[in-house]
Amino acid sequence: MTNQNNAEFVLRQVCKVHTNKVNEVLEEIGLHKGQPMLLHVLYRKDGVPQSYLAKELAIKPATTSAMVKRMEKAGYVIRKRDSDDERVTNVYLTDAGRSLSTKIYGYQEQMTSIVLKGFSEKEKGALKEFLNRILENLSD
Repeated sequence: MTNQNNAEFVLRQVCKVHTNKVNEVLEEIGLHKGQPMLLHVLYRKDGVPQSYLAKELAIKPATTSAMVKRMEKAGYVIRKRDSDDERVTNVYLTDAGRSLSTKIYGYQEQMTSIVLKGFSEKEKGALKEFLNRILENLSD
C-alpha cells in the first residue's frame, strides 16, 4: 500500500495543510499559535485568573504568563489584581481583544466552509463522528 492510500498519511497531510493555512491567517492578524484559544476562553468567560487560563488551555502556567504578557503588550488583554485576593491576577479582554475575537470567529467560519465544501450534511456528520473516534483512539 502506498502512502497516498494510507488513511493515517492522508490525515497527517490534512492536518499539515490546515495548520499552514491557519498560521497564514494568524500571521496576517499578528497572532501566534495558542493565542486565539486564549482569546476564545476570555470571550466566553472574561476576568479569570491566569491559573484558570493555563488549565483551560492545558499549558504550563509559565507559558500562560508569557502569552498573556505578549497579548497585553499588543493591547488585546489587561491584567488586574483581584479585588478579593490581591495575590491573584485576573485577565480581561480589551475592546481590541474582543473585536479580534469576533474577527477570528469569522475566519473560523470561512475555514470551515472551505474545509467542508461539497460535503452533504450526512457526510459532515459522519466525518465528525469518525474524527471523534480517531481522537478517542489516540487519547487512550
